[in-house]
Amino acid sequence: MFDLQNVVISIPLPALREAPSIRQIDGEWRFDSRNSILEWSIVLIDNSNRSGSMEFVVPPADSSVFFPISVRFTATSTYSDLKVVNIIPLRGGAPPKFSQRTNLVTENYQVM
Repeated sequence: MFDLQNVVISIPLPALREAPSIRQIDGEWRFDSRNSILEWSIVLIDNSNRSGSMEFVVPPADSSVFFPISVRFTATSTYSDLKVVNIIPLRGGAPPKFSQRTNLVTENYQVM
């Protein structure tokens, strides 16, 4: 639908002493050992890059440990593509000059 920038997928892991073994990844990764979370970062998801994968290895654990997965991203478009076209002053007169910047930011997006 639109391009996503600065995508970070945070995957909870079982308590580990060392970072997981990353076998394959499209993008970058970081292990937050304090919270036992694997963060997968992808700079841009667009028409030329709509899919990616990451393969990692951890000791055996119950599958529920890996959820919920949190996803953060930004985009310069919104779902509605709403735009401000004009500003009308309340007390009359010429409309003031204005500019706008559209930015979609996730607050809480989780995969349960």
